[in-house]
Amino acid sequence: MAVEMIEHYLEKVNDKPHSIFHPATLRSQLNDGTIPKALLYAVCAIGSKFSTNPDVRAWETRLGTEAKRLLQADLENICIENIQTCLLVTTLSVDYCNTSEALYFRIATTMSDILCLNSTISSGSLITDEVRRRVWWSLYVADGWCIAGLGLASQMKDVNIMIDLPMDESVFHALQPGQKTLGSPWNPGLWAHFISLGRLSRPIQDVTRRAALGQISLDQLDQEVERLAQQLENWRESLPSTHHMTMKNMYEQQEKGVGGLFIALHLAYHHHAMLLYFRFLEDHQSASTFYRNYIARCKTHASSFSTLLRRSRQLKGCEANHPLVGHMTTVCSSILLHTLLFGEGHEVQLVREELNANFEALIELSRYWPGTSVMMGRLVTFQNACLLSTDGKTHRLDGWMLRYLLERFLDPNGAQRSAAQPSDKTDTQKISSQARRFQELGRYVDFQSF
Repeated sequence: MAVEMIEHYLEKVNDKPHSIFHPATLRSQLNDGTIPKALLYAVCAIGSKFSTNPDVRAWETRLGTEAKRLLQADLENICIENIQTCLLVTTLSVDYCNTSEALYFRIATTMSDILCLNSTISSGSLITDEVRRRVWWSLYVADGWCIAGLGLASQMKDVNIMIDLPMDESVFHALQPGQKTLGSPWNPGLWAHFISLGRLSRPIQDVTRRAALGQISLDQLDQEVERLAQQLENWRESLPSTHHMTMKNMYEQQEKGVGGLFIALHLAYHHHAMLLYFRFLEDHQSASTFYRNYIARCKTHASSFSTLLRRSRQLKGCEANHPLVGHMTTVCSSILLHTLLFGEGHEVQLVREELNANFEALIELSRYWPGTSVMMGRLVTFQNACLLSTDGKTHRLDGWMLRYLLERFLDPNGAQRSAAQPSDKTDTQKISSQARRFQELGRYVDFQSF
């Protein structure tokens, strides 16, 4: 049964939110009984989520609890296996406890500092060196995505990076135990491109945060957005032709067993672009050519994200099943909701189809990651904010909207509320009235039907 759960983990999760194992080595450790128990239970806890057997799925909580117990008892043992376990426990915590997610992530980064993973020291084994490298880069990527999603300060933002990017996944997966030299020239893999894209996440989050807090002038903001937009485009153009988003490339990456990572890479690209252009939706009536161009880009990326997510669910091995997909899909759906409510008439039918596809994906994700169900509640709150808006500025980038964009754990009914959220009986009545009007126009989403 452990074999089944590990295979589920390797197929559905490894190489997506993190890349911390050499698959053949993990299988070998399981077969010969050398995999540490805490690590084994953590991998199996995640893998059990994807079993078709409900009895196996029910093991997740017990396996996760035992993994944490064994890890806590062994915390003073600073080793790569305990860092891997911390990262897995972090992943398991996303649905239930954001403080645990932050805690185990911080423990993992501290252990990596003690082990000097961000160094050029070689063990003499290609597999060992590449695993250490991938573990460190996984921490770096998670620091940009997860820590921002928890509303915490980055610890790795200004780190002096000493190590190389990860090698091509096909070459890495084919490495043999004891191998000391590559049989072919080194080339970066999909994870390397994921990392280079991730380096743009921090400045995009930073400019979004400064705009929300009023810490940047409009002229400076426009310059920053244009600079980051060009960097995103440069990143896309710098990809090898085999890694551009085409159906041919998607099928080829699927055949190589890295279709899920290929999809995750391009979903992340569209997500970064959506974040960058999101604030311009509040100016959807602006006469500025630049702003209207940004709005068009925002809508295009949202549509592309939805289309790609739908395709990923239709291709075996290409599914986007990791927790961050729920948050990205919520941001995408917010843009689609805005278009449904305030866009042109010819956009309505396609946008509604894309929204339905997104909702289906969120519902499916919630089977594996129950915390995803909260995202639907956030969309209800967002739509209500749109209905309350009298000037069409539904995306006013205040503190609440900033957290809505960046934080996965934002309570839609929490203390820090948007000015557009209902606060009294009059607001509630206005929402009901507006809902009826938009429903008659075919522009309203009844979330209770999902």
